[in-house]
Amino acid sequence: MLGVLLLAGCADGGDDPFAITPNGAPTGTSPVVKGPGPTTTRPSATPATSAPPSRTPEQAQALAASLALTPEDWGTGFAKQGTYEFAGETWTDYAADCTQQTVPLAPSITGQWVRQVQLSDTAQTKVLSSGSTTVVVHKDVRGAHEQVQNAHQVKDRCPTRTYTDGTQAKDTPGAEQPPFAEADEVFAEEGLMYPKGGGGPYPYVVLTLRKDTVVMSAYFSAPAADRMPEVRTRTTQAARLMLDRLLRR
Repeated sequence: MLGVLLLAGCADGGDDPFAITPNGAPTGTSPVVKGPGPTTTRPSATPATSAPPSRTPEQAQALAASLALTPEDWGTGFAKQGTYEFAGETWTDYAADCTQQTVPLAPSITGQWVRQVQLSDTAQTKVLSSGSTTVVVHKDVRGAHEQVQNAHQVKDRCPTRTYTDGTQAKDTPGAEQPPFAEADEVFAEEGLMYPKGGGGPYPYVVLTLRKDTVVMSAYFSAPAADRMPEVRTRTTQAARLMLDRLLRR
């Protein structure tokens, strides 16, 4: 998925392999449930849309940072991950064998921001629920549309993805696509995470919305397979909040 979990590196140090990768960013000490990573864009047909606003890189970056969610936005009990927020200079991509690799940012991107949070779980002292939000601002609608379409392509091409630490994400077909009438595009993906060291599987959901040139992605995962309903709800609420903020600007 281009520019989402959302989303950082694959180390077990409090980071989600989701979206933009921080360069030399510090990591924490608490393992978190990981999320799927983004990939570079591929050409696709651009939908008709109204002319998006023209933004300088500084304006685009400020917009992205204003939309990504803080722990307080997620709710009671949420805290910052070890690597909490960053813009980054690279993306996650997937090789032919669906293993994670790092690539430069797409040239259409003018601003981006990622924030990553975690939620302590009394039943799972060694694994935390985790969430992240990624906002990517493109210079044109084509680039934003290609990001969302590429998420579809990666899901189809790599139903199982392997991250650099050996964690695997296995897609569950037929994910419910929540209605967001104000969004130009909506794409939901869900599945199960299988850590290399055992444990799990852990359910995850990634929900991506596009409005004009802005792509917003929310990710959440919890350390118990029976908590998928909660994971869906939290992810949808996070995406809704980001979209509402954008619409109010």
